[in-house]
Amino acid sequence: MKTKNRVGRMLSILLVFVLILGLCSCKSKNEDETTSQTDISSTQDTTVQPTGENTLMLPEDESQSEDASQQSEQPTANQEQTVTQTSATQSQQQQEQTVVTTGTETITDGNKTVVFPAALRSSDKSFPVIAWANGTGCPTQTYMSLLTSLANGGYIIVADSSVMTADGTSQIDSIDYILNQNNNSSSIFYNRIDTSKIGACGHSQGGRSCVNAAQKDSRIRCIVSIAGASSAEEANGLKTPCLFLTGTNDLVVVSGQWCKPSYDAVAGRAAYASLKGGIHTTCMTNPEKVSGYALSWFDAYLKNDSSAKDVFVNGGRLSSDSAWQDFQNKN
Repeated sequence: MKTKNRVGRMLSILLVFVLILGLCSCKSKNEDETTSQTDISSTQDTTVQPTGENTLMLPEDESQSEDASQQSEQPTANQEQTVTQTSATQSQQQQEQTVVTTGTETITDGNKTVVFPAALRSSDKSFPVIAWANGTGCPTQTYMSLLTSLANGGYIIVADSSVMTADGTSQIDSIDYILNQNNNSSSIFYNRIDTSKIGACGHSQGGRSCVNAAQKDSRIRCIVSIAGASSAEEANGLKTPCLFLTGTNDLVVVSGQWCKPSYDAVAGRAAYASLKGGIHTTCMTNPEKVSGYALSWFDAYLKNDSSAKDVFVNGGRLSSDSAWQDFQNKN
């Protein structure tokens, strides 16, 4: 009996010893794995942030990303200066854009509507003038997109409300009106009119008005007639520079009966072209199709812009524009 008890105690002691040995072995193994992981982490950190000549280079995008992150957290004085300079440059660019793209304002005074560059309010310079004439039965409001485009080119546009303009009287009256404003110290246009630079522009019966007004009034230095209904007799001998723009599909004022004979009859500098597919009201519905060339003509003969004059010579921009046909020019 005593022998069995002794054997049992010895087995118990042996079992306890085995358990203790196993626990020690497991602890040692975990410590080795932890040490190994620590070493790997240390190695990776060294690789990510190499120093010295013998280093492992990271891919460029990762390196730039990390550098950018570090610089974002702690910007240097140079970086702060760069940010300041960039902001100043952007501010200057915005100011320059504001100067270039001035926008327009509109004033209605009785039977006159004046569309002008918004910059006029803060400028001390004078601006050229374009007297506008409406087509038959068409109020000024139907042309506002076109008039705004012309004003954005740096012109003061004066439109009379008349919708029966053929004899040119309303355009001449518009010129008198704006010149009176130029002499009126209480007017926004006081001393803002370049009295030597006055043009006329109109549509349909208003195009006819341009021809008749220019025949009567030497203050008009050039005209743009859009689908104008003038006759060869009315245009005969006119020496004022004239641009005649028409459309191939205009069934109201057919070019062969009105615009082209007027072009042939003038004696001074002139150009003529027909917009492919253009109808009588294109200048109302799609004013951008004609406003660019109208502005170039006024720039050429009111601002004496040589590059604008080149638009209307053979081989120039208008003659080469595939959207137009039948281009002619003379004198």
